[in-house]
Amino acid sequence: MTDRLTLKLDIRPNDIGVRQVNVRSSLVVANFVAEIKDKFNLDGNLQLRLGDNGEILNPDNPLEKAGAVDGGVLVCTRIVEATGTLDEIQRGVREPFGERFQRVYLSEQRTLTEYDLAWQPAIVGRRDHNDPSNNRLLAADLEDIEDLPTVSRHHACITMKGGSFFIETIQARNPTYLDGLRLEQGLLYPLSAGSSVQVGRVSLTFHIIS
Repeated sequence: MTDRLTLKLDIRPNDIGVRQVNVRSSLVVANFVAEIKDKFNLDGNLQLRLGDNGEILNPDNPLEKAGAVDGGVLVCTRIVEATGTLDEIQRGVREPFGERFQRVYLSEQRTLTEYDLAWQPAIVGRRDHNDPSNNRLLAADLEDIEDLPTVSRHHACITMKGGSFFIETIQARNPTYLDGLRLEQGLLYPLSAGSSVQVGRVSLTFHIIS
């Protein structure tokens, strides 16, 4: 076996794209993942797989034993874990953000329209005229802002856990962006005051008044 491998590394998080790398064949997969996270400033748990539909590399094995070959393609993706948000939406129960927050809201950047987020899960999307029961958790109804519908009924969701705010994209067809970063479905992303959120063609700013 060769001591080094030249690989095409397709890094999907943050849309980094394909990089050619030359690494030791004896490098442990978990250590390689740690190097990728550090070099490209990535958060969350990552995994490597052989090509798009290949098997996931065992993090405890060296690259050569995990199946990586010289000239091969490795795909780096985030490990998607259940956040519980979809279950909370299914329950349809409104929970307060807490007494420490005087106001939590979004402002639309073009018209400066403000949307108060008085409960969580706080759905950002468009009202459903055919089935009003789907609107119970809709906190920011963007229907009147859009000339053409680019926002889904349930597009994104804002929640609070442990005193910190998070945003999650609910479906993959119409993207959600946080400060220019496209969100991956099934992951919670920290949301800070002043953050820019784009759903469809609508740009919003997140605000907190404690």
